[in-house]
Order: sequence, then structure tokens, then C-alpha cells
Amino acid sequence: MNKVVLITGGSSGIGKSIGEFLHHKGFVVYGTSRNPERILNSVFPLIALDVRNVDSIHSAVAKVIAISGRLDVVINNAGVGITGPLEEIPMSEIKNNFEINFFGPIEVMKAVLPQMREQHSGLIINITSIA
Repeated sequence: MNKVVLITGGSSGIGKSIGEFLHHKGFVVYGTSRNPERILNSVFPLIALDVRNVDSIHSAVAKVIAISGRLDVVINNAGVGITGPLEEIPMSEIKNNFEINFFGPIEVMKAVLPQMREQHSGLIINITSIA
């Protein structure tokens, strides 16, 4: 049985590259994007997921499990960066950064762990920003 992988931020950049690599290696890959309908060139399915929205996370995880019956690997890859002097960055942008890069991956882990516990297996990989 091929392993089922869910990649947040799978529509571009590192997430897309990882997804394409795993897809070509025979994994069943589901990527996520806030707006998957805008992505036309993905070799694996994209599911709507916004890591800032718990309902969105639970919906995406439930969809993968409903389709594939399991979830073996989660790659928390969605992220954003901030550049510029701290005193010029609006606090709303800093809070959004933490919602996406820190709290979002925690919510994704909380959503997938019950399934992985039930399966008695699973792997979670967290990719973070150097920024």
C-alpha cells in the first residue's frame, strides 16, 4: 500500500517540489493551498486549507482520510516571512506570521494525530522559515 502524504503549502516552492518528488516515487500526495482552484499545473490533487483556520484544517484532513482511508505522513510546509526593520513592521503582520508559521502547524498536528494514533503509525515533518 502506498503511503498517503499531506503537504501544507503544496502549491508552490518547496512544498510543490516535495510533492512532485514523492508523487513520482509512488506516494499518494495531497497538497494544500488557500486557493487550490487557481493552480492549474499540479501533478497531485490540491485541497483547500488555510492553516489560520481550524475548520479549514479539519475539513482538509477529513477529506484526505475519506478518500484514502488513512494518513501516513504530514509535511507542515506552509509559511511566510517578514523582512524589514522591526519598528516598521505592523503588529498585525507579525501576528499573522505567528499564526501561519507557529500556531497553524500545531493545529495541523492536533488534527492529524488522532488518525495516526488509530493507525499506530505516522510521521510529521515540520519545515520552518529561517526568517
